[in-house]
Amino acid sequence: MFQKIINFILIVSLVIFPFFLGYQLSVLDRVYFFCPIEYGQDTIILRHDAYGSGDFMAERSGSRRHNGIDLQARIGTAVYAARSGWVKEARFHKGMGNYVELSHRGGYTTIYGHLSKITVKENRFVRQGEKIGEVGKTGNANQRGIIPHLHIELRHLGEPLDPMKFLE
Repeated sequence: MFQKIINFILIVSLVIFPFFLGYQLSVLDRVYFFCPIEYGQDTIILRHDAYGSGDFMAERSGSRRHNGIDLQARIGTAVYAARSGWVKEARFHKGMGNYVELSHRGGYTTIYGHLSKITVKENRFVRQGEKIGEVGKTGNANQRGIIPHLHIELRHLGEPLDPMKFLE
């Protein structure tokens, strides 16, 4: 009788384990954030032009601060999810232009602004490294002298963080 119970437990374990493993691998995420743009070198290029600096907390008109960084890239360059998460918003905003906001585990949020194209829908789960849009010059980046770029913000529980400290 004892042997039958052990055999039953082993069979159930062998049947359930692959499903459990598959689920665990499907939600596996890294502790860092991917750089949302692929560069040909190891250095991230920040936008600097006559309209301002792409650095975190750079001064903007008035007393406003830049809550993200601006990654310089050509219009149409693919933009990838820095981390797996849910698409909270994917729409047009006067200042951000076409933008995507992703909600991640642990209270993190990433925002990708000035996109020329959005390739994801709201309320959808995206994996880290999945294409979510393309670099553009929409919103307040649609000035002749502004270099094309991706505006990216990283927030934890609503507070802006410097994305350069988290991107790999």
